[in-house]
Amino acid sequence: MEMTTVFELRDKFGGKKETGYDIDEETGNIIVYALNAIYNDGLYYSMTDGHVISFDNYVKTIRAYVEQQPIHVPGTGVVVYRKCKDGQTLILLQLRQDFGQYGLPGGGIEAGETYQECATNELLQETALLVPKEELELASVYAGPKHITKYPNGDIVFHTVVVFKIAYSKCKKAAHDVDKVETKRLDWVSLDKIQELIKEGRVFPNNIPILEDVVKMSFD
Repeated sequence: MEMTTVFELRDKFGGKKETGYDIDEETGNIIVYALNAIYNDGLYYSMTDGHVISFDNYVKTIRAYVEQQPIHVPGTGVVVYRKCKDGQTLILLQLRQDFGQYGLPGGGIEAGETYQECATNELLQETALLVPKEELELASVYAGPKHITKYPNGDIVFHTVVVFKIAYSKCKKAAHDVDKVETKRLDWVSLDKIQELIKEGRVFPNNIPILEDVVKMSFD
């Protein structure tokens, strides 16, 4: 967004409220009073200097204060699917580096992100797939005792997972490679194979209830 536009909106809306938001009718930008910022296409622009506001990694910032105490982290999972000529449905699963188990691509939401932005950003990082966020279809939301994880470093996380689904035909391959820090491998897996992986204990526990529902989903 042009810096002049930021300042024009600052002059129009600046100082009106301490919190809450307004929407500029001409541009559609959201004025976020709590941050003294303007939200435009996934970015926050400071109404003070016009520059993009960069948020540090949210979870790492919290961990600096609470160390390994349990924290609640909302996030996303994405069911990328494709239909074979024989009618079989395949799901793209990530073999995780941390646990060595399978799960859906996805991750924790960063400060200021929408869930759709989180989903598309995680897909880009973990699968190198470009996905139009408007094409994501909400599947379900998960939380509770089946979604608590203790990570190898001892961190405990209570998850709320917003799950989307999208056809592979609506995705594009990015020019860069998959981030190997989190992804050991990507595999297209049949619905029957997913059930086998669950029985064999090869699915990341937080994802077991999600994938149990995935095998029952409609993929028309």
